[in-house]
Amino acid sequence: MMKQWQFTKSGSPRDVLTMVDVPIPTTCSDDEILVRISYVSLNSAITYRLMAYYGIFDPVGAFLGRPGVPEKDFSGIVCDLRGANVKEFNTGDRVFGMGPSTFRDLRRGVLCEYILIRQDHLVKVPDHISLKDAACLTVTGYTAYCFLVEKAQLKKGDRVFINGGSGAVGVMAIQLARTLVGPTGFVVATCTSVKSDIIRNLGANETIDYTEHILPDFLRKHYSSSPFDAIFDTVGIDHSLYSNSPAYLTPEGLFCTIGVVEFGSTVWSATRRVLQLLSALFIPVYLGGVPRRHIFEPLNIVHSRMVAMAKLAEEEAFKAVIDSTYTFTDVLDAYDRMMFVK
Repeated sequence: MMKQWQFTKSGSPRDVLTMVDVPIPTTCSDDEILVRISYVSLNSAITYRLMAYYGIFDPVGAFLGRPGVPEKDFSGIVCDLRGANVKEFNTGDRVFGMGPSTFRDLRRGVLCEYILIRQDHLVKVPDHISLKDAACLTVTGYTAYCFLVEKAQLKKGDRVFINGGSGAVGVMAIQLARTLVGPTGFVVATCTSVKSDIIRNLGANETIDYTEHILPDFLRKHYSSSPFDAIFDTVGIDHSLYSNSPAYLTPEGLFCTIGVVEFGSTVWSATRRVLQLLSALFIPVYLGGVPRRHIFEPLNIVHSRMVAMAKLAEEEAFKAVIDSTYTFTDVLDAYDRMMFVK
């Protein structure tokens, strides 16, 4: 048997999560591998929002009391149980990866002691990276890679604004952006004044305290004469940041959103935010749309992207930034810190 954290109803982690005993998988498909999990990284953008809105994401499961398991990022050791098609991984290999990310699989997380997972969701941990650090790279580093490298195609000398610079994706994005734009480029990120020095040390040229300013107004005042080539909104809850972006984003620039709703939002406010996002994506300029390109980057696993992201991590284009570490049994304390300490 193994330990697993799970939930069967909507609510905050401390209110709905329980640790239970479940069987360790003993059979697998041809493309699956059993991994003994060493570390799991908590990610607020995916998991506690999933718990908060479980009845919306999986209404049938919530009604039936079907358990969900949180989290997607992990690292661990490959076990003996491997499918017939698995050739790249051997028993004892150090790996890191991402749990299933399709909409129907959002509740199939990795906050457990063993995970049966497809081989294309895994990559080997580079020799000089610890399992602890590797567990923090997948969703965050993968998301930053997809937008900054593949979508925005940042190059030397570009200017980029990252909203949510001290968040899990933000700290990865700042480091990767700095690598891509080089010393002639310019990186601006939001954070509280307490974390300004940390964010600057990661590669930001300037920081903006989001608690002290109305962001669209501040950006219009200070950056309209030198607009950004890309804006990466890792928070995603303020539509005005995009609707006002022509004042501080170049005509050819790209605006990317990955967040949608914040914890504690009402169903109405969450619905309104989704409708705003859809309007940004699909309403053309001639019908009143904002004259700047907008994309929403979903979390779709592509193995070649994971390999490319892992190579960048190996080359130290970015590295894990770990706030604190907790034992498996102290998960509720870890969630409390993530949710309430800014």
